[in-house]
Amino acid sequence: MRVLHAQPEESISLFVSIVTGTRPQIIKSAPVIHALKQQGINYEFVHTGQHYDFELAQTFVNDFELTEPVNLHVGSGDYCFQVYATIDRLSTHFKKKRPDIMIIPGDTTSALGASLVGFKMEIPVCHLESGLRRYDLTVQEELNRRLIDHGSSALFAPTPVAAKNLEAEQVQGNVYMLGDTMYDVLKNRMNIFLEPKFQEKVLSKYDVSIGDYTIMTFHRREHVDLKSNLEQIVNAVNQLEFPIIFSMHPRTKKNLIDSNLEFNNPNLRVVAPLPYDEFMCLMANAGLAISDSGGIQKESYILGTPLVSLHNCTEWVETLKYGKHRLGELTTSRIVNDCRDLFGKRYQSDPSVYGDGKSAEKIPPILLSGEVQIPTKFRY
Repeated sequence: MRVLHAQPEESISLFVSIVTGTRPQIIKSAPVIHALKQQGINYEFVHTGQHYDFELAQTFVNDFELTEPVNLHVGSGDYCFQVYATIDRLSTHFKKKRPDIMIIPGDTTSALGASLVGFKMEIPVCHLESGLRRYDLTVQEELNRRLIDHGSSALFAPTPVAAKNLEAEQVQGNVYMLGDTMYDVLKNRMNIFLEPKFQEKVLSKYDVSIGDYTIMTFHRREHVDLKSNLEQIVNAVNQLEFPIIFSMHPRTKKNLIDSNLEFNNPNLRVVAPLPYDEFMCLMANAGLAISDSGGIQKESYILGTPLVSLHNCTEWVETLKYGKHRLGELTTSRIVNDCRDLFGKRYQSDPSVYGDGKSAEKIPPILLSGEVQIPTKFRY
């Protein structure tokens, strides 16, 4: 496997642009931004505005004490519009000050748009969280991540499985097996959200006790834009007997209204998107999680919270090891049965599959090594 571990040469001057668009991308990027700052590397933090609500972006900038981003204000719209708007506004921004290197986290629509700007302007792209695969091209994120991976100059793989996927596909950029920067964040903030007084405050706020409730969030296009799928989820949730805290995404809220669907479960409490530490505290103490988020698959695994995914496959295959992460068809009966079966069955996992909690610290030496160059030769 061609997996590199760079050593810095004599320090070189760099200007790095980190481009995010959604809440999970801000989380992934936060430790990288702090690592660049600590090493004295000149950088800018750009946010496309794909998640345009304050709760989904600005609160996370505040939570992680990040510099205020350059906001491109792309906002809502269909995939084609968001890709186009990202390309148009980011390329215009780069004409004013062109970066030497771009770092693009994740696999969102804005990540694809940003990577295309890098490819066309011949700016080396570093893909953070590369090599993830579902092998299902009907999933937009699968298409995005594959296109980004095969044009990137440096590929930062979060797990050995991801690195092997990149090797099998013979990507031309340099592959670095770093670990997962979302694990960096979670590990480093455990002392905050697992602190007894903080836990007591959060659990009291939502009137729940350790292990006796479910935390839920879902927002993906394939689940909320199709009324038939959204109806399966709503029907399932309405049948569950235990307390449920539902952190509702604006997209989900809009589609529930447009589809004339509503929850009638008296055990359900709907809340706005939550700050990171508050959400992680609820996740760490829940008897069950229900979600369609890739990040929550990892976070629930690391925290030992059983999870019912609203998917039938996953790119985070490590989370399936202990049988407490359930996948399956999106049907009311499957969701209800899996929730009832897994509720309260907490477990101990092996978080080391996502690194040592210091993945972001390995990135500055790579950037300073001079190895991040646009590939020009076939090297296999």
